[in-house]
Amino acid sequence: MAEYLTVSSLTNYLKRKFTADPYLKKVYVTGEISNFRPRRGHQYFSLKDENAVINATMFKNVFDKLAFQLEPGMKVNAIGHIDLYGPNGSYSLIIEKIEPDGVGALYQAFEQLKKKLNEEGLFAQLQRPIPRFPNKIAVITSPSGAVIRDILTTVQRRYPIAEVDLYPAVVQGEGAVPSLTKQLRAVAKQTDIDVLIIGRGGGSIEDLWAFNDEQLAREMLKMPMPIISSVGHETDTTIADYIADQRAATPTAAAEIATPFKLTDVWQGIQQMEQRLFAQMQRQTKQANERYQHVANSYVLTQPQRLYEGYMQRVDLAQKSLSQSMTYLLSNKNYETKNIVERLVPAMQQRLQRSEQATSKAVASLQLVSPLAILARGYSLVEKDDQIIRNTNDLRLDDVVDIRLADGQVTAQIKSIGEKND
Repeated sequence: MAEYLTVSSLTNYLKRKFTADPYLKKVYVTGEISNFRPRRGHQYFSLKDENAVINATMFKNVFDKLAFQLEPGMKVNAIGHIDLYGPNGSYSLIIEKIEPDGVGALYQAFEQLKKKLNEEGLFAQLQRPIPRFPNKIAVITSPSGAVIRDILTTVQRRYPIAEVDLYPAVVQGEGAVPSLTKQLRAVAKQTDIDVLIIGRGGGSIEDLWAFNDEQLAREMLKMPMPIISSVGHETDTTIADYIADQRAATPTAAAEIATPFKLTDVWQGIQQMEQRLFAQMQRQTKQANERYQHVANSYVLTQPQRLYEGYMQRVDLAQKSLSQSMTYLLSNKNYETKNIVERLVPAMQQRLQRSEQATSKAVASLQLVSPLAILARGYSLVEKDDQIIRNTNDLRLDDVVDIRLADGQVTAQIKSIGEKND
């Protein structure tokens, strides 16, 4: 009778087979990444070719060490082992190392970071000119390498009055990026540095990898002074070279860029300028002397009275013209005044006569309505307490009243009050 196995027993048996098989302990697989979607922890995706697909798993500790980014459709070379997951009976490739097929992982990471920073426009941010006559040059590099010696020698030969300050840093290995970043921040705090040189000698891409770090690139963008990058040889190019204001193929070239003019050339230029200035001053002095002689010999200084002779003649003519104008103007005004006076006197007499006639008429009109004229005709005016009495209701028996007549005033007492007689 056949013996039936449980699903768990069969799965465990197969898992032991996968684990015990020496050919599956380490496998090398080439394929195209499929179904990749970044996750916070472990990564799960597939590797495929034109005929088959296999599940792939990359644990977080392996994925975090990748120098490049996985992308769907990327062809890769993966190293790992085959394992079977019991709960669902599926097997997958547990990836221990992965690299792009046909190109190194570091180169792939370099190209990806280069594309990212270029799309952000960071490569075009630093375009500052190098000072023509630097007083102080800062150098971030290894203190024991040939870079600093080449820079010191070149600066001493070309522009010895410039001060070169070394900021020693680790330029290779795991501690390189923190060391370089620390020294960049130290240089940024200085206010008297005119230009910065950062770099190291040549080497492999692994040796130069610190200068392809995104954190270092963004720190370089914060520097207040121009940056010259000199990393590796002429054929080597790093992210730092793209970020810097200028790139130098060698440390010697970097020092030459930092000192655009040789001190001997500057001195010769100063001497030539001095000679041109002296010659120009001689020409100007000669021209000034010639102008002085010309002015000194002019009639204004030799015969100063001639300077105001013409003005005196003009003043005489102006006085004569003014006198004639005033005489003519006065004569015209006198004639006009005489005519006005001749017309004004009759007009005033006529106006006065009309005014007298109007006044006489007004007086006559006022006489007709004058209270005195009414009194002269035999009427009288009765007042009580300085108030005019107009009817009998305003009076009482024994009231004392004042009676105003045409020729005077009398006082009377009311003895009787009668009604109006028609």
